[in-house]
Amino acid sequence: MNKYISKVGYFTIGICLALFFIVWIFWSFSILIFLILLLLLFLFRTPKRTLACMDEKAILSPIDGKIVKIQNLNHYLLGECIEINIKNFFYNPGTFYACFKMKINKIQKKYGLFLCNSLKSSKDMNENVSIFASTDNKNIIYQIYAGSLDRKLNIYNIYSELNAGDEIGFFINGSISLFLPKDKIRIQVGLGDKVKAGALIGYLE
Repeated sequence: MNKYISKVGYFTIGICLALFFIVWIFWSFSILIFLILLLLLFLFRTPKRTLACMDEKAILSPIDGKIVKIQNLNHYLLGECIEINIKNFFYNPGTFYACFKMKINKIQKKYGLFLCNSLKSSKDMNENVSIFASTDNKNIIYQIYAGSLDRKLNIYNIYSELNAGDEIGFFINGSISLFLPKDKIRIQVGLGDKVKAGALIGYLE
């Protein structure tokens, strides 16, 4: 968690920077391009984040954002579980991380639309990636949903095993749902709480 700019933004920022200097050299200083460059640097920034807890049973926030859902449900793979959904807004840094040490069993990508996350249909229709994983013999699902400002879910080449704090990918204003076993979790946050990546949100027991 030590980079300043996400690698997803290197190409776009590089093109904008080159255009800015070309226009400046051959014409004049462009306030518009300069403001666009500042906006891109803001969107693709990755401020330093530290892990709030090194306990292997700790569940850390995977992203900066707001907790918009904590609900019990019956998942067709996990059975009785709890879904914790964290919404990332465009003004939040968009890099997301592993929330604990986990072994990747399968990654499943579903192509789709890029609707506003506040729409009920967005969960089923938006592009999303499901990471089926296990930690300490507990099966979990880490699901990533694209937002209205995204045009692609950027998932890095992740390995079969991840440690807490390892980078997984980047989006601009998507959301992440954690599906965790209901009888083996202790939640430390509440609905509406604002969290930062690496902050403690609960424990797996």
